[in-house]
Amino acid sequence: MSAADGLDWLAVPALAPELAEPLGISLARMDPWVTLGSSAESLARGLQTPHPDLTRHLALRQGELQGLAAVRAPWLRGAYIELFAVLPSAQGRGIGSTLMRHVEAHYGGHAANLWLLVSAFNHRARQFYARQGFCPIGILDDLVIRGQDEILMRKRLESGSERRSSRLPAVSSPDAR
Repeated sequence: MSAADGLDWLAVPALAPELAEPLGISLARMDPWVTLGSSAESLARGLQTPHPDLTRHLALRQGELQGLAAVRAPWLRGAYIELFAVLPSAQGRGIGSTLMRHVEAHYGGHAANLWLLVSAFNHRARQFYARQGFCPIGILDDLVIRGQDEILMRKRLESGSERRSSRLPAVSSPDAR
């Protein structure tokens, strides 16, 4: 049994201060937030602030937080992963992949795309997202801080048959018989 087995899921509009504050401290000690200069206070405040289009998906094991994804939907015919993190004590156990599959399952029935931004310097995260099927779409230079690029990534959630049916039919040339 992997550490990712037996996770419980909780979707909430905002975190209570007693969860958001220690989580803000933990995130502020991790990259990309260290390099981007995010404070524990601003991260905790963001986790506590409800917004009608934002849901926090928590991965829990025996009531202890393992990771979370904050997802904004709708966003560009899909959903945008605004924050994705696995806590250091839970890393390397498949929890990130399981959390991503949970997010995909939650939004896949009614969203064609899943989007996210990843810091260009965050090579481990970029490799993780590529393994999850995300493709780079473009670079946003100096978006969060000067000198650091963010990469917009996309994963299509629609099935192959849905994708084919939405495309224009191929046109054949009369000479191509």
